[in-house]
Amino acid sequence: MEEKYSNFLKRTATIIIVVPLVFLIIFWNEFPFFIVIIIIALLGLRELYSIAHKQGYKPSYILGSMLTSYFVFTSIYDIYSLNYHIKNIFITFFIIMSFFMQLLKKDYSKVLTEISITIFGSIYLGYLFSFILKIKDLPNGNYFLISLLLITWVNDSGAYLIGTKLGKNKIFPKISPKKTIEGSIGGIIFGIAVTFALKGWLNLTFNGLLSLGLIISIIAQLGDLFESVLKRGSGVKDSGTLVPGHGGILDSLDSLIFTAPVFYYYIIFLT
Repeated sequence: MEEKYSNFLKRTATIIIVVPLVFLIIFWNEFPFFIVIIIIALLGLRELYSIAHKQGYKPSYILGSMLTSYFVFTSIYDIYSLNYHIKNIFITFFIIMSFFMQLLKKDYSKVLTEISITIFGSIYLGYLFSFILKIKDLPNGNYFLISLLLITWVNDSGAYLIGTKLGKNKIFPKISPKKTIEGSIGGIIFGIAVTFALKGWLNLTFNGLLSLGLIISIIAQLGDLFESVLKRGSGVKDSGTLVPGHGGILDSLDSLIFTAPVFYYYIIFLT
């Protein structure tokens, strides 16, 4: 009980400090927001590759960082019409370089797996996470982005609080022993509630708000569970220690990585 209370205080203190800072960065138009996204993505990528290291694999962080940065930059320059051939030249160079780098390895038995992990990590933390930038660039994008963050975070906090207080029935005990059906339902209810509270920013109908809150809450929990699968397979509790009360960067991003692209396409097709 004392450990749970201490962890709750750490989570709360982190939220109080981080949330206003995030909002400030979003509204600071002169600030190169995409640089923040790249830094966060690369920190998450390092944590992901460290999980792979626990299983004896050594994906290339240098190549993974290049591809992750590529996804983030092309997300920005898609908006500003970067030349199509420039994109193709970079990705072609990366693919060929990835293959050539394998010739330098001493152990070829894990080459296929390590290439796969390198590319997967870049897609996971580069391509999917880059939708944060696409959301910010939408009309009214700052408020859309804050709405996404609030729905995702409140769902996570609601699931944690309800699960801690009322949780009895495990939902996926083999993946995440502490997650419960009660916590999941609580998170969904909290997520839907905050979606309706953000009606003025989202400009959606009643059904639109209800479905958005429900979809984002469910996707957020699936994203959390997916990261738990990665950690469970490597015998790791947290991806890192950088965020007090939450674990690592990856532990804090796992839901957002999945909800960002879903939210983006929901908004552009329904507004």
